[in-house]
Amino acid sequence: DFTAGVGWGRFASAKHLKNPLKSLGKHFAKERSPYDEHPNTPEHWFTGEHIGLFGGIEYFTPIDGLSIKLDYGSDRYTAEKQLFNYDTPSPWSAGLSYSPSPWISAAIAIQGTDKIMSRIALQSSPEIWPVKGKHYDAPTPFYKHRNGNTPDTSKIVRISHNNDIILSNIHYSRKTLFAEVEIPEGANTPKHLGRAIRHISEHSGTEIEEIILTPLHSNLRGQSIKVMRSDVENALNNNQGSPEEIWRNIDFPITDSQKTINTDNTHNMGINLKPQFLLTQDNQLSLSEEDNGHLYRSSVTVHVKTSPFLGFFSNAAIKLNLSDNLENIEKLRPQSNFTTKGDINAFTKERISIENAVLGYAKSLTPSLHTAVTAGYLEEQYAGISGEILYRPFASRLSVGAEIHHALKRNPYTTLNAGIIQGGVTTGHVNIWYDLPKHDLTLKASAGRFLATDVGIGIGLEKTFKNGAKIDTNLAISNYAESDIFGGTTHAYHSISLTLPIGGARYIPSGSHIKTTIAPFGRNIAQRINKPFDLYKNTGQFTLKHIADHWSEILD
Repeated sequence: DFTAGVGWGRFASAKHLKNPLKSLGKHFAKERSPYDEHPNTPEHWFTGEHIGLFGGIEYFTPIDGLSIKLDYGSDRYTAEKQLFNYDTPSPWSAGLSYSPSPWISAAIAIQGTDKIMSRIALQSSPEIWPVKGKHYDAPTPFYKHRNGNTPDTSKIVRISHNNDIILSNIHYSRKTLFAEVEIPEGANTPKHLGRAIRHISEHSGTEIEEIILTPLHSNLRGQSIKVMRSDVENALNNNQGSPEEIWRNIDFPITDSQKTINTDNTHNMGINLKPQFLLTQDNQLSLSEEDNGHLYRSSVTVHVKTSPFLGFFSNAAIKLNLSDNLENIEKLRPQSNFTTKGDINAFTKERISIENAVLGYAKSLTPSLHTAVTAGYLEEQYAGISGEILYRPFASRLSVGAEIHHALKRNPYTTLNAGIIQGGVTTGHVNIWYDLPKHDLTLKASAGRFLATDVGIGIGLEKTFKNGAKIDTNLAISNYAESDIFGGTTHAYHSISLTLPIGGARYIPSGSHIKTTIAPFGRNIAQRINKPFDLYKNTGQFTLKHIADHWSEILD
């Protein structure tokens, strides 16, 4: 079997890049923004006399998984040779590729007669990643018979807390018991509710038949869920039920615990001062930097979160920079009159730095309408104040939100990068998310003002697997253009990231994860604040989709 491809395109010539550095000097001498428009539209891509052909052929041999590849390119690297003593590679290459199994592949190739290249790739689907977001011990044995006439709410709260289940505002009326359940970082809601139901049922006496639970997370409130107690008892005691049969009888009632009347007993647990810890191992890669080749950065961040009190919470994170090769990125890049995130190399010089440190307030006005305000060190490169509102109906595929930030640039030449540079910028976006039916993907779009005072739009796709792994792709388009030393410009910023949960491993805090992001380093256009508190992320455990996807684990 053969596959082949051919293409043609325009290439830069010495005529156009006779002295690129001199041209850049003239460009920046003009009194205008370095982000002014440059010709970079489709009609400029394939026009003019300097064009060339490129293509390749692949032959699949009778040996399963083995193929032979031949490639030819037309780039003569004129701009690079103008700037320095660049060793131009040969335009042709030939190689072998072998994949004996879907999870492994290897290749070796020659480029011309003076270069040999090789690689080994290991691959797997995030869907079969073996670790989840939270570790659960084996559940305690379920009780066999109902005991007592009335629920013992204080005992329910105490025993649940001893098993890492935080209940509050627990009360009952006639045959219905109400409780609010805190959903931990990285947990799936049905499994956590199922653990809560075990402890509630064991000490609810003989009369309670309905258990109505309201999930909470960071003082945000989701839709209440009503479960029939006897359905759980039959499934766990008599093997006469299943998660599917329990699902048939559940309901999502509209309740307001503040307005519940004729309650016979109410128990509120004291303030939970226990902080939550989680770890992030962050890997950032850029595979196609024209001026610096491949760039990378690796770091570990320790996050500390306090439980909300009266709606207020605090988040803090310390970053340990492990390694990077960003020290030279500014040497070959044009200076910017408005640096947003282009000076990332200066921030990585500090071995230990403040990732974020904020005080915030979050509140759900209804189970579908959520708000949050945060202030402090918002992210690695900015401090300031942020506000966000999100409308996310429980059973709807569509969500709408808006965010606004007044951001102050942090000083990378101070201890822990804690200093603040005078001046600030206001940035904000309107955001839309839509869960695509049948594809299990979330399409997202936004429009607004970026950190460089440029405006534009962003689009992306996001997929979250049942084990908590997530793939996220983003593309942002700005009305400003960013230049490089070769005279090229771009209006776009793009990224793709893979997040794998590790909080399910023993001794690692719930919600911990490994994140790998592929994106350009040191860009100034189309840049946004990395929010320390994201309403869309923090309400994901409340949605009907999340509950339905994980309902099979309610009895685990």
